[in-house]
Amino acid sequence: MADEFKPNVGSGISQSDAEAMIKKYDDQLRADKGKDTKSIFFGKDAINEILNQAGDACTGISFFLALKHSDFAGKDVVDLVMVGTTEDGTLLWKESTLLQDGAYDSGAPCPPYCPKNI
Repeated sequence: MADEFKPNVGSGISQSDAEAMIKKYDDQLRADKGKDTKSIFFGKDAINEILNQAGDACTGISFFLALKHSDFAGKDVVDLVMVGTTEDGTLLWKESTLLQDGAYDSGAPCPPYCPKNI
């Protein structure tokens, strides 16, 4: 368990593997293709704000899937909540300039804000 929250956790995958995983999610879990969440965009300011909190104590970000009401969809849809995390797995709920109680949500969901080429 000691190595799960290091700054180097994660690895790259090929575009074809990523597209296959995205398609599998899309096929199996997005019943309403016009309204159910496919992706969520966060700008680098939000990501950097989380990573830069607490000096070097923050080694990465834990991403939590959540449900949030969408006026666009007229129902609860999948949302993403980001929380800074230390090397020992402690969540950083510290309030800062952009953070509200240490977490971020309110990224740009697709739909309606969809990236090109996907």
